[in-house]
Amino acid sequence: MACEGLITADILYDCDNSPVGGLETDVVLVNVADIDVAALTFDAANGDIVTNFQLLSGKTGFLLQGIKQINSASSELVKKEFSSDKHTHTFNGVVLNVSAANKLQVNSMTEGAKYVAVINRKWKGASNLESFLILGLESGLELLTAAWNSNENDGVLQFSLASTENFEEPKLPNTLLETDYATTLTAFQAKFAQA
Repeated sequence: MACEGLITADILYDCDNSPVGGLETDVVLVNVADIDVAALTFDAANGDIVTNFQLLSGKTGFLLQGIKQINSASSELVKKEFSSDKHTHTFNGVVLNVSAANKLQVNSMTEGAKYVAVINRKWKGASNLESFLILGLESGLELLTAAWNSNENDGVLQFSLASTENFEEPKLPNTLLETDYATTLTAFQAKFAQA
C-alpha cells in the first residue's frame, strides 16, 4: 500500500444507522503484556478491523463495571513535524466503589504498565458490525490521571488511561469483529480469557 494520504472511497452517511453517543456500561481492560500479538489477525480488505483478539495462555482481561454513561473514550489527531501524524487514544473510567481491593488495582496501575481498553459502543452500525473498539492496540495506554475527592461525584475515583506523548497510536481505535457481533460479544463477556 502506497503511503500517499489520498482518499480512495466515498465517506457516506447511513441514515438507517444514525449516530448514537455513549458506551455500554462494562469495559474490558487488558494488560498489553498479556496479548498474544502473534495470534492477532486483521481483515484483508480493511486493516482497521481486528478479526482475532487473543490473549496468551492462562491470561484474561479485567472487567470495569459501570453504570449509565460514566465511562467514555476518545481519540484525537496529533500533528507531527518529522513523522506521520498520530492519534492519542483516551479512556476515561470510574471506580464506583473505592474499596481496598479496587484501590489496590489502581495503585498497581501507577507502576507504568501499558493497557488496552475494549469498549462496546451504543452505536452498533449496520448488522451490529461496528460495536466494539480497541483503544491502544499498537502502543498501549498508561494511567494518566487518578482523582478521588470525598465531596465530589459521590466519592467515586475517576481515572484516565491514555497514549503518552511521542508514543501515540498510528490510527483511530481499531474495530473488533470476530466473525459477527454475537461471537465478539461472547469473547468480550468472557474477558477474552484463554485457558
